[in-house]
Amino acid sequence: MIVRTSLPPPLERLRRASIADAAAAVPAHLTLLYPFVEPERLDRAVRELLANVAATIEPFDYRLTGPARFPDTVYVAVEPNERFVALQAAFGLAFPAFPIYGPDWAFEFVPHVSVAEGSAVIDPVTLEGAAWRSLPQVRRAARIDVIVRDAGGRWRTRWRIPLGRPGRSARG
Repeated sequence: MIVRTSLPPPLERLRRASIADAAAAVPAHLTLLYPFVEPERLDRAVRELLANVAATIEPFDYRLTGPARFPDTVYVAVEPNERFVALQAAFGLAFPAFPIYGPDWAFEFVPHVSVAEGSAVIDPVTLEGAAWRSLPQVRRAARIDVIVRDAGGRWRTRWRIPLGRPGRSARG
């Protein structure tokens, strides 16, 4: 489960060149729950629970701010990250059998958009290149997407579920 975002073209090119799943059609995104319910178990009850949780959270604006790094990943930091932490926590409470990044994950959740993994992480151009000059940029989190891997190994969107209640247009 993700919040899809868009990156400026130079950062998107970097992401596509250095994130393996990008070649398998995973869009630029902020992860909320992964791994998640197996595709064959994504039924009406799961969708209803997702929709009920999503309805309690109004859409909100955020900024893609700049480069940051985990030991094995270069990513775009987002602000304010508290809104994503709350969003992830709400879905985590609704789906306790699916902790973010699995049961062995022992680190604090840091909202981010991955742009490089593997050998690209140690390349100075990855963190210091011109691609980062297009930031900061504002985006809006208005829905969650449930993406699944098909039999051919490609990712596709199964469901798009809006945040907030229909007819409300509160800016946040």
